[in-house]
Amino acid sequence: MAFNDLIAQKIKDFEQQGVPQVFERDLDLGNPQEPKRDNIVNVIVGARRCGKTYRLYQEMRRLQSRGVELDRMLYFNFEDERLRPYEPSLLADVIDTFYALYPAARTEGAYIFFDEIQEIPEWGAFLRRVVDTEKATVYVTGSSSKMLSSELKSEFRGRSLVRELFPLSFSEYVRYKTGSVPEPDATFSPSDAALLRHHLIGYLERGGFIATLEQTPADAIQLLQEYASRTVAMDVVERYDVKNPRLASLFLTRCMASSGRELSVNKVYNEFKSRQIPVSRNSLSDLLEYYEDAYLLFSVPEFTRSLANNMRSASKVYAVDPAMFGAFSPASALDQGQRLETAVFNALRRRTPAVRTGSVCRLLIKEKSKSHEVDFVAGDALLMRAYSLIQVSADMASEKTREREIAALDASMAQFDLGESAIVTMDEQTDIPCEHGVVHVMPAWKWLLA
Repeated sequence: MAFNDLIAQKIKDFEQQGVPQVFERDLDLGNPQEPKRDNIVNVIVGARRCGKTYRLYQEMRRLQSRGVELDRMLYFNFEDERLRPYEPSLLADVIDTFYALYPAARTEGAYIFFDEIQEIPEWGAFLRRVVDTEKATVYVTGSSSKMLSSELKSEFRGRSLVRELFPLSFSEYVRYKTGSVPEPDATFSPSDAALLRHHLIGYLERGGFIATLEQTPADAIQLLQEYASRTVAMDVVERYDVKNPRLASLFLTRCMASSGRELSVNKVYNEFKSRQIPVSRNSLSDLLEYYEDAYLLFSVPEFTRSLANNMRSASKVYAVDPAMFGAFSPASALDQGQRLETAVFNALRRRTPAVRTGSVCRLLIKEKSKSHEVDFVAGDALLMRAYSLIQVSADMASEKTREREIAALDASMAQFDLGESAIVTMDEQTDIPCEHGVVHVMPAWKWLLA
């Protein structure tokens, strides 16, 4: 099959198959723009297999419900081995082939959906020409956070809206399982609370990658490991020309199993060296950055003005999904606390998109001779402003644990002049007055629905 014939066949196949039915995600893309020149480009970024393609299908079905015919929509997925090696002319070939098949789309206005576009050379410059010259509305997806910076800033400064998509939130998970989700401020009966706690346990174990939810637990773990391995191969080893793929795989396993814990690059370096694994501290720091770029995991810095000076030698890390942590943990590690803390972090990450560094941090403070740690502070680290303080403690039964968590929040509320803070637990719900404010203890199923 000639190359342009392959492009034409992919376009025709999609039209003949139609837009699939999808589970609708909560990510709002705003009202669809009528096709015209100089439209804003809609960009969706996130981990591979988290649902970006299906969010495009969701948008296409919304357009169909408004009377837009499918022959005015170009959907093209570039994650196809037959298209490799990618040439800069590929995007022009796709556009030209589509308009040759459906010439009316050029005059009436086209809706263009490009999936996993970041691999194509010079994609930003090409899309800029499309936006400048074609009567079109453009949507693109990619699995690299670099789309938030290099290409978009250089080619689409002020002309793109970037939204991040993650695996299912707890609210979406409940809706996927039951067909509906209660309002966060609803009154919950004991049976409602019991059902939501049941789904919380399921969410912490199974996570939010939809394709894994219909699998057996063993198959789901295998599938999640394959997602991560493919991401490392394509978005780390290949993209950044990593010379030691085995190291990239080994270090990812270590990072994922550390979700909700402090990860010391120096400690891992010394461990790998003792096992005769070729490694350098710089290579580990680079790999950690590459994993973040690919939305596999996130490191959480300390809340300080000098964010740029924070070393990656000891950061807390979080997997993109609680089940991803489980897929890489030793068989004996069934730490519900780590899963819960990972879920809380990812909820905060959704609520405070990473527009700037330091929107979600950890807090280490000293009060006289005592040192305190708060798991999460949401705010602006550059301006040293905290908006919310959150501790995560699966079980508050221990008096020592209870006193430690409350003391840390009380000292932090005093430092940032806040009147309230929160502890997210598995079961407990109460308000605890303390010297500098009120600590709201909340069950995770309720906090995650907020």
